[in-house]
Amino acid sequence: MSADLPPHDHCRYCGCAVPFDMAYCSMECYNKDHERMRKERNRDILLTVTAVGGAILILVLGYLF
Repeated sequence: MSADLPPHDHCRYCGCAVPFDMAYCSMECYNKDHERMRKERNRDILLTVTAVGGAILILVLGYLF
């Protein structure tokens, strides 16, 4: 299945074909992808803080009782 497609890459957000020198097909995809990455980073930070806080709580309660 070898089609005569020009060399291209794919948009990081929606997967549309884009030239090699572009990562996104539009500013809308760029903004949506950066918003998604920001939410993922915040979620990961919250999960880490919760896990560390829970571990500290378990250690403190184990020490007290």
